[in-house]
Amino acid sequence: MVKISTDTNKKLIKICENGFPNEVCGVLVGKITGDNYDRYDILDFAACKNLNTERAVDRYELDPRDYMLADKEASSKGHEIIGIYHSHPNHPAIASKTDKLFAQERYIYLIYSIYEKEYKNLIGWVLNKREDKMDQILIEIS
Repeated sequence: MVKISTDTNKKLIKICENGFPNEVCGVLVGKITGDNYDRYDILDFAACKNLNTERAVDRYELDPRDYMLADKEASSKGHEIIGIYHSHPNHPAIASKTDKLFAQERYIYLIYSIYEKEYKNLIGWVLNKREDKMDQILIEIS
């Protein structure tokens, strides 16, 4: 399960809407807990530059410098990077083959579907390496 505050989620929606028609991306900061490390508590996030300028409408590439700065900031607060968020402009929030290809175990992936600059929905995904697929995960917004 993923827990995210209403306020943080609204901020991420706004970032994704403002980035339309391109994909935006960033890291999710918080804690991973639970018996099977299957509970993701999102406490903050950091926007990252999308370095993929050739296919920004349907691909993202996190700026490693932004990632490292976010990791350093998270560590200073006793947190860690627990996942990635990105938008799917004019496309469902379904994890693509490319999303699965670059996914890492133990990370949560939040995909925000944005149609014509308006938020449509959010789906969370985790990599199921054993079955070589992305599994949908429950998101609790409160």
